Amino acid sequence: MQIKKSRGKIFGASLTSAEKKAMDMEIQRQLIEYDRKNAREIDAIVLWELRRQFGFGPKRLRRFYDNFAASLDALLKRYEMDNSDQVWLCTHQLKEDGIDLEQWERENQA
Repeated sequence: MQIKKSRGKIFGASLTSAEKKAMDMEIQRQLIEYDRKNAREIDAIVLWELRRQFGFGPKRLRRFYDNFAASLDALLKRYEMDNSDQVWLCTHQLKEDGIDLEQWERENQA
Protein backbone atom coordinates (compact mmCIF):
# COMPACT_ATOMS: atom_id res chain seq x y z
CA MET A 1 0.00 0.00 0.00
CA GLN A 2 1.26 3.44 -0.87
CA ILE A 3 0.20 6.26 1.42
CA LYS A 4 -0.64 9.58 -0.24
CA LYS A 5 0.48 12.62 1.72
CA SER A 6 0.34 16.32 1.18
CA ARG A 7 1.97 18.80 3.53
CA GLY A 8 2.50 16.10 6.12
CA LYS A 9 -1.14 14.95 6.17
CA ILE A 10 -2.43 11.64 4.87
CA PHE A 11 -5.23 12.04 2.33
CA GLY A 12 -5.44 8.62 0.73
CA ALA A 13 -3.82 5.35 -0.19
CA SER A 14 -3.26 3.24 -3.27
CA LEU A 15 -3.82 -0.46 -2.78
CA THR A 16 -2.11 -3.20 -4.76
CA SER A 17 -4.34 -5.63 -6.64
CA ALA A 18 -3.66 -8.30 -3.99
CA GLU A 19 -4.67 -5.87 -1.22
CA LYS A 20 -7.83 -4.90 -3.11
CA LYS A 21 -8.71 -8.57 -3.56
CA ALA A 22 -8.11 -9.27 0.14
CA MET A 23 -10.26 -6.26 1.09
CA ASP A 24 -13.07 -7.40 -1.23
CA MET A 25 -12.95 -10.90 0.24
CA GLU A 26 -13.18 -9.48 3.77
CA ILE A 27 -16.15 -7.31 2.78
CA GLN A 28 -17.87 -10.34 1.28
CA ARG A 29 -17.15 -12.37 4.44
CA GLN A 30 -18.74 -9.63 6.54
CA LEU A 31 -21.77 -9.51 4.22
CA ILE A 32 -22.25 -13.24 4.66
CA GLU A 33 -22.00 -12.88 8.44
CA TYR A 34 -24.55 -10.05 8.37
CA ASP A 35 -26.92 -12.09 6.19
CA ARG A 36 -26.72 -15.08 8.51
CA LYS A 37 -27.44 -12.92 11.56
CA ASN A 38 -30.59 -11.58 9.93
CA ALA A 39 -31.70 -14.77 8.20
CA ARG A 40 -34.06 -15.88 11.01
CA GLU A 41 -36.01 -12.62 10.83
CA ILE A 42 -36.24 -12.82 7.05
CA ASP A 43 -37.34 -16.46 7.31
CA ALA A 44 -40.02 -15.54 9.84
CA ILE A 45 -41.40 -12.77 7.60
CA VAL A 46 -41.52 -15.02 4.54
CA LEU A 47 -43.08 -17.95 6.42
CA TRP A 48 -45.65 -15.72 8.13
CA GLU A 49 -46.70 -14.19 4.81
CA LEU A 50 -47.00 -17.63 3.19
CA ARG A 51 -49.17 -18.77 6.10
CA ARG A 52 -51.28 -15.60 6.22
CA GLN A 53 -51.78 -15.09 2.47
CA PHE A 54 -51.90 -18.66 1.20
CA GLY A 55 -52.78 -20.75 4.25
CA PHE A 56 -49.62 -22.87 4.26
CA GLY A 57 -49.63 -25.37 7.13
CA PRO A 58 -46.63 -26.51 9.19
CA LYS A 59 -45.69 -29.36 6.82
CA ARG A 60 -45.72 -27.18 3.70
CA LEU A 61 -43.94 -24.32 5.51
CA ARG A 62 -41.20 -26.73 6.62
CA ARG A 63 -40.73 -28.00 3.05
CA PHE A 64 -40.50 -24.41 1.80
CA TYR A 65 -38.13 -23.47 4.65
CA ASP A 66 -35.75 -26.35 3.90
CA ASN A 67 -35.63 -25.56 0.17
CA PHE A 68 -35.29 -21.83 0.81
CA ALA A 69 -32.41 -22.42 3.24
CA ALA A 70 -30.55 -24.44 0.60
CA SER A 71 -31.03 -21.65 -1.95
CA LEU A 72 -29.89 -19.04 0.55
CA ASP A 73 -26.73 -21.04 1.28
CA ALA A 74 -26.03 -21.18 -2.47
CA LEU A 75 -26.45 -17.40 -2.65
CA LEU A 76 -24.04 -16.87 0.23
CA LYS A 77 -21.49 -19.13 -1.45
CA ARG A 78 -21.87 -17.00 -4.58
CA TYR A 79 -20.65 -14.01 -2.56
CA GLU A 80 -17.42 -15.91 -1.98
CA MET A 81 -16.83 -16.36 -5.72
CA ASP A 82 -14.41 -14.08 -7.58
CA ASN A 83 -16.71 -13.14 -10.46
CA SER A 84 -19.35 -11.04 -8.70
CA ASP A 85 -20.70 -9.76 -12.02
CA GLN A 86 -22.54 -13.00 -12.68
CA VAL A 87 -26.30 -12.73 -12.44
CA TRP A 88 -27.78 -14.81 -9.65
CA LEU A 89 -29.43 -17.85 -11.19
CA CYS A 90 -32.84 -17.38 -9.52
CA THR A 91 -33.06 -13.74 -10.65
CA HIS A 92 -32.15 -14.79 -14.19
CA GLN A 93 -34.67 -17.67 -14.24
CA LEU A 94 -37.48 -15.45 -12.94
CA LYS A 95 -36.69 -12.84 -15.58
CA GLU A 96 -36.89 -15.49 -18.29
CA ASP A 97 -40.37 -16.34 -16.95
CA GLY A 98 -41.43 -12.68 -17.27
CA ILE A 99 -40.89 -11.80 -13.61
CA ASP A 100 -38.59 -8.78 -13.48
CA LEU A 101 -37.72 -8.03 -9.85
CA GLU A 102 -35.88 -4.83 -10.79
CA GLN A 103 -39.03 -3.56 -12.48
CA TRP A 104 -41.13 -4.45 -9.44
CA GLU A 105 -38.69 -2.57 -7.20
CA ARG A 106 -38.90 0.51 -9.42
CA GLU A 107 -42.70 0.35 -9.39
CA ASN A 108 -42.77 0.07 -5.58
CA GLN A 109 -40.41 3.03 -5.20
CA ALA A 110 -42.55 5.27 -7.38
